[in-house]
Amino acid sequence: MLYMLRLFIVNLGIHLAVLFLGLFLVIFFTKNGAALDEVEKYKYLFLVSGLVVFIERLIYYIKYYKFHILPYSLKLFNRVNNEQKESKIYLDKFKIYDKKSNTYFFKNRLSIDKKAYIDLKDRIIHLLGYEDKNEVEFEIKAHNKKEVAIKLFKLPKKFDWHIGLLKDKNIYLGHNKDGSYYLPLENLTSSICCGESGSGKSNFLNMIIFSLLQNSQYIEHLDFIDLKGVELSRYELNNTTFTDNIEEANNLFENLKNEMNNRFKEMKEKKDLTYNGNFRICLIDEIGTISTHFDKKLKENIFNNLIEIGQKGRASKVLLLIFSQKIDSTNIPTNVLTNLQGSFLLRTSSQFNINNSIGLNEEVEEITRTRVQDFPKGRVIFKDGLSSEKVLLQTPFLSQDVQNSMIKYFQNWINK
Repeated sequence: MLYMLRLFIVNLGIHLAVLFLGLFLVIFFTKNGAALDEVEKYKYLFLVSGLVVFIERLIYYIKYYKFHILPYSLKLFNRVNNEQKESKIYLDKFKIYDKKSNTYFFKNRLSIDKKAYIDLKDRIIHLLGYEDKNEVEFEIKAHNKKEVAIKLFKLPKKFDWHIGLLKDKNIYLGHNKDGSYYLPLENLTSSICCGESGSGKSNFLNMIIFSLLQNSQYIEHLDFIDLKGVELSRYELNNTTFTDNIEEANNLFENLKNEMNNRFKEMKEKKDLTYNGNFRICLIDEIGTISTHFDKKLKENIFNNLIEIGQKGRASKVLLLIFSQKIDSTNIPTNVLTNLQGSFLLRTSSQFNINNSIGLNEEVEEITRTRVQDFPKGRVIFKDGLSSEKVLLQTPFLSQDVQNSMIKYFQNWINK
């Protein structure tokens, strides 16, 4: 309490000093230098203005009391030693609240430790009074050189998908802290999506397919591979191909590799850095099924082709979108995984899945206060394949009736 009182008095003193100096200078220049003689006439102006500033500062400190006291309560400070080896402490301070983005900024005149805020996020949530509100998310990012930004936001745990979410030249990935989140089609890269059973991975897969079909005019062909089920066989369209046979899948990957190399030849002749044509995209569901096949030579050939497509496919617009419950080396070779630029992580208890799709736990903790193994159904972290930016998203629910009606919609539109 004494800390807050001292902080308030110092801040009030600064504001009053600026106010009184400003009023004095106005009088000084308007009265041709006879300010001292005129101050007495304006004493009520000084008093009223000072009272207004006092009330405004008092309301401000009462309103943001929790944020002003937070650095002091959690001992968020930096220490520096002078030439006499005497320590001096610089306490972090609350700077400003951005109402539009619901973001709180903290600063330190020396330097600020973002990791300290991440490590103390549970105590910060408790201090701010959000400990019982699981829907409140918490994002911490470095801001400028000596500041951190704490953003509080909510993501819906469940909402329904609708056709209005489809957008030309964009892939709808879900809702983030700012609303509907779209990835421009031109920024799509080969990606891996992993999540345990019941995490919403199948729902997410169909949602991605709907966005791709919406952009059929920019996609030459969509190839669907599902060696474990028949879900993707429902998409019987003029611009799609489905296979559940591993030998056919092997032939398809050879075809994709040849298509990619032919595009590179065309690019070389035209001196283009990126293929000037439509995308060719292959979606593979449950890639781990390939690893269980008895034919070692066939598996090796498939994975070698996937590695090459992953390495070179971005420039030629030949892309892979791979879905799997697990992404350890027994399900997908490391060389395949490392050449997939983007990633989507849904609920999983596998630390390997987390580390090899998004990164270390510290990176996850920067954008969410919820452990990945505790994610609600449809919660996903997206890592952009171009910028490496990580985005926390909630995907909508697609009922079976909605899926069936959308498939009929696209069949009537694309197959006409």
